[in-house]
Amino acid sequence: MKSARGITFLETILAVALLGLTTMSVVLAVNYIAAASVRNAHRMNEAEIANRLLLQYFDDPESLPSDALPIQYGKEGQFRYRWTLGEEAVTVELPTPATPNAEDDRREQQLAALGRSTGDRFNRFRVVRVKVWLGEETGGGYFPDIGVPQVTLARLYDPADIPNWNPDKLRRQIDSGGGLKGVLDQMTGARNAGLRPSISQQSSTRRQESATSGASSGGSKK
Repeated sequence: MKSARGITFLETILAVALLGLTTMSVVLAVNYIAAASVRNAHRMNEAEIANRLLLQYFDDPESLPSDALPIQYGKEGQFRYRWTLGEEAVTVELPTPATPNAEDDRREQQLAALGRSTGDRFNRFRVVRVKVWLGEETGGGYFPDIGVPQVTLARLYDPADIPNWNPDKLRRQIDSGGGLKGVLDQMTGARNAGLRPSISQQSSTRRQESATSGASSGGSKK
């Protein structure tokens, strides 16, 4: 009878190496899936925070929390999210009629004498954008850099949509100093100034302030 051939040392080494590669591939796949799940969970949290900030801003801009401090969110507030909200005016260009209309020209001249134009009723529209990202205290960053989980929501906003305002908002708008004239200015698009700086403007300002603060602290250490 012939004896059975045993496994050589080289075959054992190759089997162990193959098993190690397979185990490493499984571990990497599990880690990737776990990391993707965590990032998706952060994005869901950020989308919820961004939506709440938009609703709060439309109801009462003065009620927003300070954007200098992170927002606690999650189970027992274990995560910290930073945010910024900006507002931009929407520019609407009306097409030039092919056939001149004397009545339209007369109306435009009357509005021009009052410092207005036909396009004012369109220029009152605004785009409000809010960006939320994972803060540096819980694995994110002080700025929404690449690689930091983040979400941006934008919404077209008509400040003259008074019928959909709640009574408290209308009362605050009247009592804020503008009175009924301020409400009418919003309806006609005459007041489109004083917008909250856009997200890009706020990000640029924050980075400049951070760089200035870092330079100052470095100089004081010397």
